[in-house]
Amino acid sequence: MNRQEIPDCSNHKKDLFGETDMKIVAEAIGDLHYKTLERLIWHLGKKLYVDSQKDNEAGRKNLASCLHDAAGHLESASYWIGYARDISKPFMKKL
Repeated sequence: MNRQEIPDCSNHKKDLFGETDMKIVAEAIGDLHYKTLERLIWHLGKKLYVDSQKDNEAGRKNLASCLHDAAGHLESASYWIGYARDISKPFMKKL
């Protein structure tokens, strides 16, 4: 791979909406309504799956494989959060 083929990662953010402490971000995400959390995780998995396809097409097979596997695990996590939502319904106050 020559120098021109190396992707520029400078556009990858190191914060989320100005917050750089990922523990705070994780706690805020973990406090989301289960339905919202389920959708967030599902969309993150979809994003990683699309990225894995792009990396595969660019010949970055190991990276593509890792992202593909991570996407699958996020899909599974999304399913389980949805299941947790269903289990928790009887214990939640209806708005």
